Formats: sequence, C-alpha cells, structure tokens
Amino acid sequence: MKCLCCQHDFIPNWELSNMWTSQNICNPCKMKFVKSGGCVDCGKPGIELCQDCRRWQNLGLPLHTRTMYLYNEEAKAFMHRYKFLGDTVLIRMFTDELKKVKMRRGWIVPIPLSRDRLSDRKFNQAEEIARRMNGKVTLALKRDEGTPQSRKSREERLKRSNPFHVTKEVAGKNILLVDDVYTTGITLRQAMVRLKEAGASEISAVTLFRSI
Repeated sequence: MKCLCCQHDFIPNWELSNMWTSQNICNPCKMKFVKSGGCVDCGKPGIELCQDCRRWQNLGLPLHTRTMYLYNEEAKAFMHRYKFLGDTVLIRMFTDELKKVKMRRGWIVPIPLSRDRLSDRKFNQAEEIARRMNGKVTLALKRDEGTPQSRKSREERLKRSNPFHVTKEVAGKNILLVDDVYTTGITLRQAMVRLKEAGASEISAVTLFRSI
C-alpha cells in the first residue's frame, strides 16, 4: 500500500483493534502530526486557558473549538499540497479521526470561501473536511469578497469587518462550524455571531489544525 503523505510503499499493521480503520498513512508520517492540547477552548499548547480565549470570554464571545493537530511544519506541508495545490485526496488521511468528532444533533456548517476564491481554487477545503465527518453538512453561510486571510497580519485579521451572511433557516439549530486552521479565532467567531443573530441555539467548532 502507498502512503498518501510520503508516497512510499508500506505494509498496514492489521489488528483486531484497527480492522475497520482506513490505513492509508504510514506510521512514521502519522507520528509527525502532533495532537493539539492545552487550552480547553482552542487547544493551544502549554496553558489551560490561553490569553486569546480569555480575551474572547471577556468580550462575551466564548467558543469551544476542538483543534485536532498542531500546525507544525508537517501540517504546513500538508496544507500546501491540499489547499493550494488542490491535492484533495490527502484529506482521506484524517477520515478516521474526523468521524470520531462528536456533536449534538444538528448541522455541520463549513466556513465558506468567497465566490472568487472558490472559482480560483475549485473546492472549499473546509467543506471537504466537513464531509469526512458524521453528520448533516449544511452550507448555511456565504462570504463577501475580500483579501485572503493568509495574506493578512494578526492585527488586520482582528480588525476586519464581518464578511458572513446566513443563507438558511438556523433558528433553534445546534451547529458545529468547521474550518481548516485556527489562528486568531476571529473567522469562527464572526461566523458564530451571524448564526447567533439568526437564532442558532448552540454553536461549537472544529478545525484540523491549531497554529502555534
């Protein structure tokens, strides 16, 4: 079998405990992706509640976000191939972990791309992540045009106006937002604000990576 990550052949380690997993990544590559942990709200390592999440709480914008892995060099290489080179099959590496994410009955809502960005990229990386999870994926948001987040400084991200609009009836719904990388938390919280304004009930989030 060929590893999706390094493209080298490897022999899967089939045991009763992993019989139903999709072993498509070799163990050496798997070990390079480090699980996040630390902050109870965003997974930032090293502290129980990080300064950013304390600030969000003080602003009345708490959001419990499960971040699955740290955004280390291996994760950055993955995102370059997946997000910018369009190698979408790579997301299969994380299918088993994504299917373990638990949520209350409701909708899984991926963070949308702007129309121009979607036209350029041909796919929404957050939606591809969401569709690997167990639950009803609903495209309940749209996004205004604007400069890509990757080209903005931290200060610019925090000061930007809210680009999101709700496109579905979300009143009373429990919603799990999905994005690729958690950096400042502003994107998820701006989406949360719009959904709350539209009457959504409980909102939480999950991202594949947490910047460090």
